Amino acid sequence: MKKIPFVLLYIILLHTSCKKFLTEQSKSLIDRSNFYTTDQDAIAAVNAVYQSMRVDVVNFSPVYMQELMSDDGIVSPITTVDANLKLEYLSYDSRNANIKTLWSSAYQTIERANNVLAFATDSSKIRPAVIHRVCGEAKFLRAFYYFRLVQLFGGVPLMLEPADVSKNNLTPPRATETEVYNLIISDLQYAEANLDDFYTYNDSQNGGRATRAAAKALLGKVYLTMAGYPLKDISKYQNAADKLKELITDSARYSVGLNTNYSNIFNTAASTKAADRERIFYTKGTSGMPPNLQAYTRMKSYYVQNYVVMASNDYNLYTFAADSNAYTNLDGGTKVPSVQADEAISGALPIGFSFSFGGLMVDKFYMCSNGFISFVPRATTYNGMETSKDPLIGPLLANLNGTGGEASYATTGVAPNRVLTVQWKNWRWSTGTTLLNNISFQVKLYEAGGKFEMLYDQLVPPVTPPATAAAFRTSAFYSSITNAAAAPGFTWKESTSTYYYSIKGFQPGQVFRYTPSPNSVYEWADIRRASIVNGSYRIVKYNDPLNTAFTDNADDFIWLRYSDVLLMYAEALAHIGGAANMDLAVSQLNAIRRAHGGTTGTSNAPALPDLAYASQDDLVNQVQLERRRELAFECHRWCDLKRWGILPATIIRHLVNQYNRPATDFSYINENMNYLPIPYSDMANNPNLVQNKGY
Repeated sequence: MKKIPFVLLYIILLHTSCKKFLTEQSKSLIDRSNFYTTDQDAIAAVNAVYQSMRVDVVNFSPVYMQELMSDDGIVSPITTVDANLKLEYLSYDSRNANIKTLWSSAYQTIERANNVLAFATDSSKIRPAVIHRVCGEAKFLRAFYYFRLVQLFGGVPLMLEPADVSKNNLTPPRATETEVYNLIISDLQYAEANLDDFYTYNDSQNGGRATRAAAKALLGKVYLTMAGYPLKDISKYQNAADKLKELITDSARYSVGLNTNYSNIFNTAASTKAADRERIFYTKGTSGMPPNLQAYTRMKSYYVQNYVVMASNDYNLYTFAADSNAYTNLDGGTKVPSVQADEAISGALPIGFSFSFGGLMVDKFYMCSNGFISFVPRATTYNGMETSKDPLIGPLLANLNGTGGEASYATTGVAPNRVLTVQWKNWRWSTGTTLLNNISFQVKLYEAGGKFEMLYDQLVPPVTPPATAAAFRTSAFYSSITNAAAAPGFTWKESTSTYYYSIKGFQPGQVFRYTPSPNSVYEWADIRRASIVNGSYRIVKYNDPLNTAFTDNADDFIWLRYSDVLLMYAEALAHIGGAANMDLAVSQLNAIRRAHGGTTGTSNAPALPDLAYASQDDLVNQVQLERRRELAFECHRWCDLKRWGILPATIIRHLVNQYNRPATDFSYINENMNYLPIPYSDMANNPNLVQNKGY
């Protein structure tokens, strides 16, 4: 069969309009009954269904709004769009523009799918194999969007045929949630029976289409959702496990599997995409296409450049504060004369207690004349520091000289509240405007909670540092303090590749304080976080490095991937219970952690350990946490929280912690928030609709 390129769908769109052909006949339009006369026509028509999905990754509100409504995402501080702000605080109403876009784009796609199902049926003109294929794709896409609607709105109107005034079907009432799910299951079962197992990414005609693998994965997700809130049909856990197991057991047949490099799942290089077996159903991003074709994505624009959505405080490994206090010299400490020189580093020195630093438990340190302490022995002191992977804290990570200065340390206090102070007193720069010994600085390590501080006391005359980093490194990332001007305008920036030598000045008594976040999503050794959040908490999971035009990028958006299948399978097994099922469930989690979390333990990077469980409830909680870690900002979190029955309570806790406000400020968030309001315009135009409770 001759295959029609996806680009032809845009030609079709130039000649059709879903709204106009419902109410009038126009010579400029193609009559639907006369259009479906060849295989190519049928394929072009189903291509138009895919094209209507483009709003998800170009306008992007159907995706990012679900992140803003969850505890993962927050609105950027530069955002002034009221519709976005109301998503963050769950204070939206039926006139919210994002909710309207989500609703209308879903029904536009459903309408196009219904046209395929209604008119691509004449086997005297279209080969039966093609009919089965395009109808399978149309039913998959219809199920995909009805699943989105029922998760977000509850029972919605079921449109099972093209809108037609003569059939009086333009104002349908709401179906029940069970009725919507029954249609979704039926559509997916048809798709599963009639679609190809998979298509390779490089298949220019078919890569990204719905497949049998996608139908199985989505059907498993549907069953798992039905088992949770609000239907709570726990029998569906077994249905979900059985369906997902089919895909896992026959992974070679469906060409799916774990990618052993997490960042490569989101890489934009064509060859890397082609080699990835994680992606099961996805929207391709192809940079460089004309704007009218919209064959690209805008995740980079929304997440990186304009950061409409930022990561919440739950993704901060440390909280950072810059302030000033009177600098207190360390008197009576243990002197380290070996460091009082140029390019010098000490032997192992005792901390005096066990200190938790970036997942490492350390009890000794090494002091360097170039303004840092390391937690592993070092052969070098300055050269190459900008890319050194050693775990260290550097209050002045620079080319310094301790000649004429005094190095010392002391541990004070009693357990469990001891403090180590390390001091470089009357230090000087090896290069710069003066060689005077005119700066003193300290590092303090706190036994309680793993907090540490960097403190400074610049003497007179002052000196402008030639190239200075105030920074630290744990197992997976570099963290540097940056400032565009003098204090106190300091911020924190992370990188996976280098320190930022950008400090321009200090004030006497400057303090930089880092406190480990008790609610952080990630473990220290988990490298998945480095692909998600940088120091300004922008989401860099989608960050096409090849194309700097933020509105035209090659990032794919993956709706269903293999790790999600394993996580869903684990969740279903955990709820079914029994030792064998729970052991199998935790093995799925550990397979993902080994592939994506970083398990190559070294002296300066701890391995990500396998998980174990203490009880069934403990295992369920661990599955939920792993879903958040693995699938962050992939449009899952809000729906997960809802089906787990913890959405309102979780959002209240998130807003309280994020904005340091009392819970009473968010008393309006209740069980009604498990459903979005039906858009006002649709309520006004359809007298048969009933609004969701609370709106």
